[in-house]
Amino acid sequence: MEKIKYPHQALLMFFFFTSLNYSLKAQITTKIETDSLIQLGIELSIQHHYTKAESIFQQLIENYPGHPVGYFFMAATIQSKMIDFETDQWEREFQNYIQLTIHYAKKNQINRLENEVWSMFYQGSALCYLAFYEGRKKEYLAAINHGLSGISILKKIIKSHPDFYDVYFGIGSYKYWRSQITRYLNWLPLISDKRQEGMDMVRQAVENGKYTRFAAMNELIWILLDAKRPGEAYAWAINGLEKFPQSRFFLWGAAKSAFALEQYSDAALYFQQLLLSIVDAPVDNNYNEYICRVKLAQCFDKLGRPSDAAAQIEIVQSLPLSPEIKTKLKKQQTQLNQLKKKLSLIPKNEFANK
Repeated sequence: MEKIKYPHQALLMFFFFTSLNYSLKAQITTKIETDSLIQLGIELSIQHHYTKAESIFQQLIENYPGHPVGYFFMAATIQSKMIDFETDQWEREFQNYIQLTIHYAKKNQINRLENEVWSMFYQGSALCYLAFYEGRKKEYLAAINHGLSGISILKKIIKSHPDFYDVYFGIGSYKYWRSQITRYLNWLPLISDKRQEGMDMVRQAVENGKYTRFAAMNELIWILLDAKRPGEAYAWAINGLEKFPQSRFFLWGAAKSAFALEQYSDAALYFQQLLLSIVDAPVDNNYNEYICRVKLAQCFDKLGRPSDAAAQIEIVQSLPLSPEIKTKLKKQQTQLNQLKKKLSLIPKNEFANK
């Protein structure tokens, strides 16, 4: 090795390597702190502490105003809140954060900033979240366009980073539900059944994902229920409740799975737990309470407790509902009327003894 001729050269090299080492340590520390904040925010959202979760993601936005990460998780939290409470109350905020996510994700990719693949992930995922929201509002053309655009970006990530398991959540979910919708056209040469492939990808996101693990777990529960595999769905719901025992997301999955398995005692317990949480929630348009009480009445009927079922029906009928909510509850209203008719056929003396 060539000797350093002048002392100041050694001094300059010392400061260079020292500052480089400090910079690397600072980057690693910052990344660890950011990951911890994201994980904490996600877990708070799953437990319905939305205000606390939003304050964490607002902190990320302030720390990294030119990066999509804070905007994306803020949008995801708002969407979870709207799904939980069955409301579009925060639609403007959701749309704003989604658009900011897409804007900064594109900007980072154009400028080829560090972690470009993560910017692609946030852009693709933001488009998928937007498509999901539009689908719920029956804006199907916009949902299809945004969904295809988002999935196209996520597929590009897999080609170069096959172990980027967070991407598997969006693609797997898309593959399953697209195949489920087109299952009667699978005989056509260009339309194949990819439901199992989609299910397997979502499962990989559950098992190996960094940020999407619990969202993918919740999605997997509903995919398995749709696929008539309630036993597996129930196992995953219990898995989620072990981590988040008060989460309505996993309580719904456990209740619906137990009901599908005809384990009506367990289902009734989960629906009762849900009911207590729903009634105590800060936002209640009676949509979730209506569904919960109808399912609870059905459980009591199956358990041979007609008087308890009738009590739930009486409460359900007294719930004030907006015209919009009534429209959404047509299926449950039919179930309620069928159960009322069935209970009306029970002799009064038998009814009173049960």
